[in-house]
Amino acid sequence: MDAQFPVSGRLRDQHLPRILVQLQREKKTGILAIGRNDQHKSIFIKDGDIIFASSKYEDDWLGVVLLKLGKISLIQYDQASQATQKTQKRLGAVLVEQGVLSPKDLFGVVTHQVKEIILSLFTWLDGDYRFEEGSLPAQEVITLKMSTANLILDGIRRINDFIRLRNDLPTFDTILKITSDPLILFQDIELAEPERKLLLQVDGKSSVSQLFAASDLPAFDTLKLLTFFLSVGLVEIGTVEPKTEPVTQSPAVPEGSARDEAPKSPVDDVSKLNPGARTSTGDSSVGTATPGVERRGAIVEGREEIFRSDPQLAVPTRKKIQEAYDALSRHNHYETLGIRREASRDEIRRAYFRLAKDYHPDRHFQAGLEDLTPLLEALFRRITEAYETLLMDPKRKEYDTNLVMGKTAERPESAAEPTPDVHIQKGEHALMKGDIRAAIYFFESAVKSAPEKPKPHALLARALTRMSGRQRDAETHFKKAIELDPSGVDHYLGLGMLYKRSGMNQRAQRQFEEALIWDPENQTAKEELKKLRS
Repeated sequence: MDAQFPVSGRLRDQHLPRILVQLQREKKTGILAIGRNDQHKSIFIKDGDIIFASSKYEDDWLGVVLLKLGKISLIQYDQASQATQKTQKRLGAVLVEQGVLSPKDLFGVVTHQVKEIILSLFTWLDGDYRFEEGSLPAQEVITLKMSTANLILDGIRRINDFIRLRNDLPTFDTILKITSDPLILFQDIELAEPERKLLLQVDGKSSVSQLFAASDLPAFDTLKLLTFFLSVGLVEIGTVEPKTEPVTQSPAVPEGSARDEAPKSPVDDVSKLNPGARTSTGDSSVGTATPGVERRGAIVEGREEIFRSDPQLAVPTRKKIQEAYDALSRHNHYETLGIRREASRDEIRRAYFRLAKDYHPDRHFQAGLEDLTPLLEALFRRITEAYETLLMDPKRKEYDTNLVMGKTAERPESAAEPTPDVHIQKGEHALMKGDIRAAIYFFESAVKSAPEKPKPHALLARALTRMSGRQRDAETHFKKAIELDPSGVDHYLGLGMLYKRSGMNQRAQRQFEEALIWDPENQTAKEELKKLRS
């Protein structure tokens, strides 16, 4: 984390939403441990995504959760608990073996349990937190497929402390505006209709007090929602309304309107906000348009389309994502957006909004395609680049001129495919950055380009060992590397370590013995055999 964001501290100083958003933006992997009194809970984070949670507080344990949900009886709970002590198996596995729960029911309850552990932390006013960066335990198989933004939204909905939320909100005369950051703008957020309507009121002109007045929600729910919008960066602080009085006499301003000086105070009463006239101040469109203003203007124009619930929006398939990614090297900006050269500004905006929703990296939560996140990120960056180039007339004219003259970097159709060595270099660079998913993608591309070479298989196998649930695939590629290069000692060592971590000691021993056949003085193989035989 950056210098302004300590890896440990108190929740009262660094609220949980801010911590989670920071970890997401920095794509961190590790465990966020939070504790107070006798309660200690952990959130498991992988590449910025929340995937799991655990708790040492007995009330959060699976058996208690099942009892609370009415899924099991007290007798079944006691019998299963006794069996876990004898067999050392997990309670869920025992309940499935006893026929009390089906595997599908167990998965649903564990997902509910994990989510509840996380959401309970949003109600804590204080506690100690520490983020330990590093690889995650491989044994956790339940992955919470839910975006960080949606978890934060559900968590803030549970907060019942008015003073805490009010202190986090800016003063009532503060102007709020929609962010122009596409990654934040198009992220997966499930809003109810009244919540969506409130977001549409954020136009860069309305103050906090005016947004309260325009909201169809109760004041406290509006307070929660504005806190959420600001927490995840969907809404930003704009220009504060000027307090300079005009020379001519103004009509009386209703009490609680945007001109009232409303100092940030715990005693501010949201319920007294008056639905006064909406004042058009802080309009960023005044004056000469700059690229940033033009882009933000397009967003404000099209926010109805951005935040519209679209039940027919299809989750992209693996094939569709791969084909779109493969086409990037051949397509110019118009082809990337799927529009005509003569497309209007409105057509450009609509095409971009549709594709941004299709290929936002958050889409992997619904599609179950976590391994394709690097491709989604590349697609999203490219369509955003195309949009920002074609949206603004000067940049579009320059691009069109270069396109006619053949100077654009995107095209040519016969562009050579990257060599296996290029894929390997990119994969190793991704590993150095700790981006395992990207490394796997590049090593898979290297294998696809050169399936007869052992090195891509070996590198892919090693990367796969660091990805939960991919151990079988890692074994396959280690074996392929050995088949292609029987004298490759590192292949045997890698496969041996994989077997050892999986508890297959006899198989591990055979691999280390094979390594010593090719390299009798190999110290790693000798030490591992000594450990296994002791």
